[in-house]
Amino acid sequence: MSKEKFSQEFMGGVQLQSALMGLTLAFQRKYGDEAVKTTQAFVEQMGTRMGNNFKEKGGIKGSGIKEVERVFHVWLDPAVAPNKLKTSVDGDKLSVTREIPTMCPAIVVAKQMNLPLEMVCNTVALPMFKGVAKAVNPKAKTSNIQMGEQKCVDTVEIS
Repeated sequence: MSKEKFSQEFMGGVQLQSALMGLTLAFQRKYGDEAVKTTQAFVEQMGTRMGNNFKEKGGIKGSGIKEVERVFHVWLDPAVAPNKLKTSVDGDKLSVTREIPTMCPAIVVAKQMNLPLEMVCNTVALPMFKGVAKAVNPKAKTSNIQMGEQKCVDTVEIS
C-alpha cells in the first residue's frame, strides 16, 4: 500500500490508530483484556472531543441526525479524499458506507500490524465513531452493520 495516495489527515488517523493499538497490545500482554476495554473508553472520549472540534470547525449547531451527518463529513471527507463516504438519512437513522476504492485507517493499521480488521475496528475505529456521534447528540446509538475491506456500513440512530 503506497502512502503517497493517502491524505495527511488519513495518515494522521493511521498513526493515531497504530499507536493506540500498539500500546493496547502491550498493556493487554501485561494486564489482560481490561486493557482493551480501557482503550475503547478512552478512544470514545477522544472521539467526543474530536467531534466537538469538528462541530466548531463546520459551524454546526443542533443535535439532530442531519447535524451528525454534517460532522461526519467535516471529519471524514478530508481523510478519504479524493473518495467520499456515502451517507443517507432515513428518519432519525444515519447510514455511513465506505466502499472500495475508499480506504479507512483501520484497514491499513490491521495490515501493517498483522491484526484482524475486527480487532482494530472494535478497539479504536468504532469507539471513535461513537464518540464523534455523541458529541453531536449524547443519545446517539451506533452500530456496525457490515465490516470488511471491500465495504463497511455503520449506523447512527437518535431516539
